[in-house]
Amino acid sequence: MPRTPSFRFISDLPTDPALYVLYGGTGRGRHIAYVGISGNLRNRIRQHFLRRDSSIVTGTSAASLNPDLVTRLEWWLRERFEDKDHLQAVELVAFDKLEPTLRSRGRITGEAETLAEDREFAKEVQAMLDGDPTGAVDIPTLSDALSRIERLERRVDQLEQSLEETQNDT
Repeated sequence: MPRTPSFRFISDLPTDPALYVLYGGTGRGRHIAYVGISGNLRNRIRQHFLRRDSSIVTGTSAASLNPDLVTRLEWWLRERFEDKDHLQAVELVAFDKLEPTLRSRGRITGEAETLAEDREFAKEVQAMLDGDPTGAVDIPTLSDALSRIERLERRVDQLEQSLEETQNDT
């Protein structure tokens, strides 16, 4: 997906179950801010960024996620994610591998915990995470938006000057 100046990208996200990662910062300062799972990726991201009513965003815990500081979203889709225990187990392995600043706080089933402890399963998930995500989108920061505004203002000034010169020549 291309870099986008708004949250229009949300409507293009899949509605499938997914493991997702939210990054903060840029360049060398980029870090994994949050790892979560969802039965419907589009709805969950909408909840974080537009409605801002997810538990991690509302600050109902000691630490919270500021959506204004998120700079990238990556997600993984797999057919087996339809199974809740499997998806929860993938999330547990992802926590250990990616070491996010924040983690989702959902209740984990015993079946998911057992599956996450299976070495072969953990290797499979780690290999998935080492590969490319199913999808990703860069999310513009306030600084990005201000830079875009500055460039647009320069272009408008140039167009107005050109138009004025054209009118003066006639």
